[in-house]
Amino acid sequence: MNTDTLYQALSSRDPRYDGRFYVGVTTTGIYCRPICPARPKKENVRFFRSKAEAEKAGFRPCLRCRPDLSPTSIQWRGTEAVVARAFGMINRGDADGSSLSDLAGRLGMTDRHLRRLFQEHLGASPIEVAISRRLHLARQLLSQTPLSITDIALASGFNSLRRFNDAFITTYRRNPSEFRKLAETPTAAADTITLRIPYLDRFDWDNLTRYFARHEVYGVDAIDDGCYIRQLKTAGAESYLRVAHLAQSSSLQVSLRMGDFGAVRQLVDTVRGVFDIDHNPRQVTIPPGCPEELRAVLEKGVGIRVPGAFDPFETAVSVILGQLVSTGQGRLNLRKLVEKYGEKSGTPNHPKLSRFFPAPAVLAREDLTALGFTRVRARAISDLAAACLAGLDLSRSCDIAATRQALMAIKGIGPWTVEMIALRCLGDTDAFPASDLIINRALERYRLLPEQFSPWKSYLALALWKTGAGSPPKTECKRSV
Repeated sequence: MNTDTLYQALSSRDPRYDGRFYVGVTTTGIYCRPICPARPKKENVRFFRSKAEAEKAGFRPCLRCRPDLSPTSIQWRGTEAVVARAFGMINRGDADGSSLSDLAGRLGMTDRHLRRLFQEHLGASPIEVAISRRLHLARQLLSQTPLSITDIALASGFNSLRRFNDAFITTYRRNPSEFRKLAETPTAAADTITLRIPYLDRFDWDNLTRYFARHEVYGVDAIDDGCYIRQLKTAGAESYLRVAHLAQSSSLQVSLRMGDFGAVRQLVDTVRGVFDIDHNPRQVTIPPGCPEELRAVLEKGVGIRVPGAFDPFETAVSVILGQLVSTGQGRLNLRKLVEKYGEKSGTPNHPKLSRFFPAPAVLAREDLTALGFTRVRARAISDLAAACLAGLDLSRSCDIAATRQALMAIKGIGPWTVEMIALRCLGDTDAFPASDLIINRALERYRLLPEQFSPWKSYLALALWKTGAGSPPKTECKRSV
């Protein structure tokens, strides 16, 4: 993309480009998002592919548009998918404690090739990207929580306070203590923090919470007073998460109650994935020639987000239990499983939260037909659990193609189940359960070619589900395996 096109997007504040590039202003030394109200002259700007590249060049984040806290909305394809996978592993802390060669090895390449790909697509090395992401979280914790600076350094992924201070001063031109004095940090209980995570405009919170309510895991998560709540286990301790929608500030408010904040970075990134915060709805365009009736359906789905998975194994099991039955029956099947094999909470944080989902080691050895499940369904869950114990990765860090293939090899898991697991667990925005009854009817009714919506077919599926396009009246549709 040439500089004229980028400057035009900047001048028009085109929201489609938000998260796809950043703008450094040479006269001020700051970098901004393309939607920032500031309008610098063309001769005074530089364009960057990532936040890390802008910071590497010596620019610090703008205080008006807050690019360091903004979502990163890029859909990579081809060899770039490897960069997206590595980028996600760095964000989630999956690569913490690993050398660059170890990270490259997990991706099936040399460290030299990985560095080359990062430089080509992000303009910075993997290490520079990792430090940039850690600093962004640290700055957020400094300004929004009462945690000590030492705790913030460790929670952000830095191994020492000295390294944290040096990196913070290099990027923000002041030390963490000075930054905190200017931030007016709120006070809170010692075991609780609250963060605000901004999203890009148009966020269909109601649709998300309705989805989570329909697929509630008994005793583990719930929707309460319009908020999502969940019982968590982190570092052997029991924790509590509450996510609320702040429409006026276009953000989600995440409250965490925990004894050890070492897992904050992973939890924050998990929340981003579960609520699809990094998605830019304006990048999903309706293809030319779309029938007007279908266009109206899709426009009703504006702002839809794909519901992710806090625990990919839990979600994958729930998908299997939802095969060929109504949503209500699937939820009942899941409750029976949790009541029988789930660990009880020692210190419940909410009346609706009392248990933890059974671990793969438990479900791999139990005879689940005792719960009334069909032999094929029980065996599929046991085999999935065994595969996870053997190293099957159901997270967003996985090799999507390899994981899809491994899932299809499990007897009792068919195309619908694989697509649903890919949609919710793997973060595959192109997942599309075409055999689902509602979706299948919509495909026939509108003569849809899902490939026209690639790489955003998951959002097409959610829009069709939301509007019930193609569903028969007054029935609860069953799914196809």
